[in-house]
Amino acid sequence: VRIIGVETRADLVATTNKLALQIGAEGLEFVSGTIESAKLPRVDALIALHACNTATDDAIRRGIDLGAKLIVVAPCCHQELRPQLAKPASFALVLRYGVMEERMAEWVTDGLRALFLEWAGYRAKVMEFVAGDHTPKNLMIAAVREREAFADEAARKRIEELKEFFGVEKHALDD
Repeated sequence: VRIIGVETRADLVATTNKLALQIGAEGLEFVSGTIESAKLPRVDALIALHACNTATDDAIRRGIDLGAKLIVVAPCCHQELRPQLAKPASFALVLRYGVMEERMAEWVTDGLRALFLEWAGYRAKVMEFVAGDHTPKNLMIAAVREREAFADEAARKRIEELKEFFGVEKHALDD
């Protein structure tokens, strides 16, 4: 097994590589960079835990591009869509409360991610992986590649319908 960790902080990369050597963790290495820029081989699995804001989307896209059979992400911050989020009439009364608007932005963002993975040929599952009393950031999206990517027009249409309903003009996973 070969595990490659990608981290933007060079000092943390050096520390973790040193630790991996000390404990004899053969096949474990860390590289400096972003998930977009790091030189990586084809992968069987891509895992991104608490990648802030659109870094989760970058990880999803990179996993697809690298041919990952399994993509697992645990999103963290959800800042991209909130300023774009329209307040459809059926939700307007509750979305005037900041915390409700924030949570709706998280749901729409992660819903779009799951739908995108389905369009990319994956079977996606969205689940809670840590009890809510431990952390509010407890959502995980797991996806297994099952079919040809970007061939299902109905899947693409579902993405566009959700974006239209919530007034989303641009999402990090858009073409």
